[in-house]
Amino acid sequence: MSTLMRNIGILDARKATPEQIAGIGKMVNIGYIVVNPATKAELMKVSLLNVGKMLELDDDYRLHTGPLEITRNMLQEAPGPLKYCITGPLSLDCELTPELLQSKLAGLCLIGPASVPEHLHGVFMAIAKDIIGPVTTIPCDGTKVLGRVGKINLTNAYLEALEDGTKLSLAGNLTLAEDLDPELFVRKISSIKVMGGVTCDLSQEEMLRKVLAASEQTRVRIIRSDYHYVPGGTRLDAFTVMTVNKNTISCPGLLILDEEFTEDIIREQDVRFEAGTLYFPQNVMREMASRLFSGSHGIPYEPGKLTLVTSEQHITQARLESLPEGTLLLVNGVLEFDEDVSLETAAAKIAVLDNYGQITASRDLASILQGKLRRDQGSINSREEDEEEVPPAFDIVIENVATYSF
Repeated sequence: MSTLMRNIGILDARKATPEQIAGIGKMVNIGYIVVNPATKAELMKVSLLNVGKMLELDDDYRLHTGPLEITRNMLQEAPGPLKYCITGPLSLDCELTPELLQSKLAGLCLIGPASVPEHLHGVFMAIAKDIIGPVTTIPCDGTKVLGRVGKINLTNAYLEALEDGTKLSLAGNLTLAEDLDPELFVRKISSIKVMGGVTCDLSQEEMLRKVLAASEQTRVRIIRSDYHYVPGGTRLDAFTVMTVNKNTISCPGLLILDEEFTEDIIREQDVRFEAGTLYFPQNVMREMASRLFSGSHGIPYEPGKLTLVTSEQHITQARLESLPEGTLLLVNGVLEFDEDVSLETAAAKIAVLDNYGQITASRDLASILQGKLRRDQGSINSREEDEEEVPPAFDIVIENVATYSF
């Protein structure tokens, strides 16, 4: 029996038997493989493709996935020295002493960011066997330091629960609530250190910058309260625009306006658009000329001629025949053409192809589609080439998991 292992975040192979390893036919797209000396030698005989890193650890290392905070009580109550392999943000409590940390944390492998008190930094770095991620030091000088990992939505209620002059240290993502009280924020927060990202309103940027420490480690995203934000790939209908009550719609990627939009609707709502690429019906072209932000790319389409593909779809001969002649095929997902699709019908029906996704078709049809391309930001694969690359059949397939242990 042969096993295929693919798309696995962390593979713990320390307890794998020689027979289990011998049964692995191929490993593809593995983030990290945890091994010991015995299994490492056996795994070197396996076909490995796109493996991030092999970590050699003793069998007594514990695997932990997700945020972890190491506190004084945690180490004091541990029956013996601990060894950890952590995937995710790690924070150390200010109440820890160097002596306690050194006596109770015998080994550490970290894949992620760490927030470490200044007085523990030296011991921490000596204990760590392997660190893949940034290490930030935080002060423990009597000032209230709030160390957290994960996501925080900073609201007025959250601030009220803090002591005045709190230093906030976060490994993760911080969002400032739109209605955050500036006076309360200034009183409660003396500094913010974020290993990750911060999102705040434009009106809050100056307030944030004054307390943001080590800003080079922080991605700051500024939003505006008078903007309506939608994700890339959104198809926007007129009713939604009439109900958002905001004059600017912003999209970081692809935005498609339904053909029901009219110049009257756009004028009445007095709406403007900010997008990477915006598709709109031809009948509103004159109005759109003054309503697109600089840097946004606008593409008009003929109403009734747009076919949008999102998520994962198939086009059969019947569906192809139902398309109007002169179709604009807009692919923003995964599209597969059935094998029996007529080349003549495809050539007649599809006038323009804008591809932002992944298309699979026969070799001849793929060639025709290449000739229809106007926007080429995806891929067109021929089915014959894919079939040539298909690996041999496997009896067992283990795939798409964050962590897997033998």
